[in-house]
Amino acid sequence: MNDTEPVVTDGQAPGSATILVIDDQLLVSSALAYTLRELGFDAHSIRAELAEVQAAALEHPPGLVLLDLDLGSAPESQLLNGVDLIAPLRAQGWTVLVITGTASLDRIAQAIAHGATNWIVTGSTFAELVHAAVEIMAGRGQLAPEDQAALIEHHNNNVG
Repeated sequence: MNDTEPVVTDGQAPGSATILVIDDQLLVSSALAYTLRELGFDAHSIRAELAEVQAAALEHPPGLVLLDLDLGSAPESQLLNGVDLIAPLRAQGWTVLVITGTASLDRIAQAIAHGATNWIVTGSTFAELVHAAVEIMAGRGQLAPEDQAALIEHHNNNVG
């Protein structure tokens, strides 16, 4: 597949498949959204503010959320944790792919336990980030059930 070829997703036209990119790094989220739009998806870069995320999630038909775990800090200097958005987004029908710079198995396990379908590290190339999103939209790229179960067990054993 070349960079401009339309993507085929399990019988769903890419133009009707919504992708929200939530990251505190506007350059990263805008570039990802732009590239995914070029591939035929209805992709949007969303600021990492809770109200904006909630409004966007309600405004669009559920699809895929590319979610950074480290969303910077709120105006009150409180750190924003992307994990806190996973369960509400999942409850609205969104699939969540975590994009993270962390190497912390605890954080990744926490995200999976809250309903994320898989994760990719931000140290990946831009092409790998785009490919991961396309794979999820095509119905592939989910975490293997045994790996998901192991991460959830890891999280449950380390809570509290």
